[in-house]
Amino acid sequence: MIFKFGRKGAGNAAGNDEEVEVELIRFQGATNGVSLDVEANQKLVRIAFEPIKELFTDAISRGAETIRIDPKGERATIGFLVDGVPMPAGRIPRQRAHAMTQMAKILAGIDASQRSQPQTGGIKASLGADEFEVLVHTQPLQGGVERLLVYFRNLDETLDRPEEIGMTQELKTRIREATGQRQGLFIACGPSRTGVTTTLYACLRGLDAYLHDIQTIGDVGGRELINISAFETNAEDPLEETLKRCIRVEPDVILLDPISDPDVARVVAAFHDKCTMITEISAKDAAAGLLQWAEWLGDPGLAAASLCGAISQKLIRRLCAECKEAYKPNPSMLRKIGLDPDEIQVLYRKARPASEILERGEEIEPCYICNDTGYTGRVAIFELIEMNDAIRGLVASGADTAALRAGARSEDMLTLQKDAMRHVSDGTTSLEELQRVFKNA
Repeated sequence: MIFKFGRKGAGNAAGNDEEVEVELIRFQGATNGVSLDVEANQKLVRIAFEPIKELFTDAISRGAETIRIDPKGERATIGFLVDGVPMPAGRIPRQRAHAMTQMAKILAGIDASQRSQPQTGGIKASLGADEFEVLVHTQPLQGGVERLLVYFRNLDETLDRPEEIGMTQELKTRIREATGQRQGLFIACGPSRTGVTTTLYACLRGLDAYLHDIQTIGDVGGRELINISAFETNAEDPLEETLKRCIRVEPDVILLDPISDPDVARVVAAFHDKCTMITEISAKDAAAGLLQWAEWLGDPGLAAASLCGAISQKLIRRLCAECKEAYKPNPSMLRKIGLDPDEIQVLYRKARPASEILERGEEIEPCYICNDTGYTGRVAIFELIEMNDAIRGLVASGADTAALRAGARSEDMLTLQKDAMRHVSDGTTSLEELQRVFKNA
């Protein structure tokens, strides 16, 4: 096993075996208010409480955003997702995995006796000075076992402003222009857990809330939105009635809950000429989002008329600032990828692994900042499709996603590839990372 449970050797780098106590994650109750009944679960707590604390602590210390425990035969594999990349984290006996899954369910206020249906719950937790929301999700598998998925959200690492997620001033200006006509729907597009909601709120915060009246309808997830008003809704009112009431106060922009079905899409589209609306939908990218909108409405002409723009994003890993290596790129290669050899003298790449260098007889210490992966954290890259005459014509004609992407490129709109190159040129990431990200795009 790779776990560093409970105690870690303080003297690894110094070559001694001295051990020190490591602070473990502290659980502060289920998010749904269900209390842990220690007496009723004495045996489980004794067997699995400390291992779960140690596993969660180890994952957070490595920068993991997800833990996955998969029972396979008599063993269970454990994996972390670190900056979007799967990392193996060891194997444990199936029975121990089962106990840890049950313990996680109880901590999250989930019914531990229910194993035939997916369940989701949450845990409030802290580690050091950081507060976390831990989402626990179980999926039933054949043979009466369950897969455990755990997602970490650091509540002290908020990404509130556009520039904090990598938006340039030019992109902010284009979004303001697209949403500044008091009509049309602006959509943030992306699959679940890819940063699409963060992008949506960055777009919203990038608008001038002092010059424009911005209202929200629905759940904003506890986010603080300065100078943006939460419209008072009636739970019994349908969305159509709520929109009618909201529009009567003459807002410039309305933030809506995510749209996920044709019925809601048609209701929203009926108000597209009353004010600008901003929302998110689940789609691979901006072009796919435009196509999804047209399919939901069943009317490409209305889809083209009702939209004012679409944005999507990908997350790419940042090179570790401590160990990244500079190198002189080939000028012909720079020209091929759209960079000017006269302006770019140096690019950066991840350092060679310490194990590889040691095999050659060179002396080097492993990088403890990035765990010798070469990367720490991620930054967003964006594409923006603006609804000019050319793009409206393509949407209205029923064009597919390839034609929409080609149309956006021909109109010199921001693409993911173009935005990614600025992060290569300034040393934020590497060409190898872009090859990984776009390999299956």
